[in-house]
Amino acid sequence: MRLDIKHWQLLEAVARYGSLGHAADAIGVTQSALSHRLAEAERRLGSAIFERDGRKLKVTPAGQALLHTAQAVLPELARAEQDFERTAASTSYLVRIGVSAYSAYHWVPGFLQSLPMRREKLQIDFVAAATQDAENTLLSGATDLLISPVKIETPAFTCTPLMKDELVLITHPQHTLAAKPYIEAEDLLDQDYLTYSLDALPGFEYERFIRPAGIRLRHIQMVEMTDAIVEMIAVDLGVSILSRWALSRPLNQGVVTAVPVTHKQLPLTWYVVARKSDARHVAIKETKNALLRWFGNEA
Repeated sequence: MRLDIKHWQLLEAVARYGSLGHAADAIGVTQSALSHRLAEAERRLGSAIFERDGRKLKVTPAGQALLHTAQAVLPELARAEQDFERTAASTSYLVRIGVSAYSAYHWVPGFLQSLPMRREKLQIDFVAAATQDAENTLLSGATDLLISPVKIETPAFTCTPLMKDELVLITHPQHTLAAKPYIEAEDLLDQDYLTYSLDALPGFEYERFIRPAGIRLRHIQMVEMTDAIVEMIAVDLGVSILSRWALSRPLNQGVVTAVPVTHKQLPLTWYVVARKSDARHVAIKETKNALLRWFGNEA
């Protein structure tokens, strides 16, 4: 094998951050040392791994296969070390779960009670960083499982359908749109529209509802946390299109109201996402299966 583990770490870090400086900070070495390490790796392989794209470093077509391997193998090696340390110390397995896009954890107490493994053998942690940086937390090993309203297409992951949901307009209970049987895109023209992302996420309301109608929203406010959006809607400071499931608690409490989007509605599928390299990891596999059972029964 021509490359050492330090070269694989370099490859993953530079691809993620796009520069030697940021990658060096993440790994904990100087930029000069990382530059020499990259030159050494390319010399051993006989070809360039990265190329310049403006100010950023971009992986070459030949380097893509190396990158996919690094993204799959490095979290597995980190997990093996952690499992060894826990086994040696006679402690339980730890599985870290994140929810992408939404701060939705109302389901946690019931789920934890449903787990088939005894509590002393399995510890579940929930990772808040996954709300805004889902894919990277899974790639880096910060999370082991993601509950995501987006199907993340990457060779390093498996994406399994978890449950069916829908996108709905969330309003104040006394809002003029709350009484409608459903809304059309034109109903949003003069509304103060709150969103947690200005990106046109595939499968969400802009791509499927707003853009096809040929309208442009006049008043858009970016609010990064969906919890904060709900609080603003609860005092009639705007409206938003969000997941019915993720907001089931404030909806059940009557704090806000849900209105279907078009007479056909906007279906949404949630997925449980895992690393392929963890396919044989007992605790992660059991937790994933428990999630599938729990949300299947809940649905």
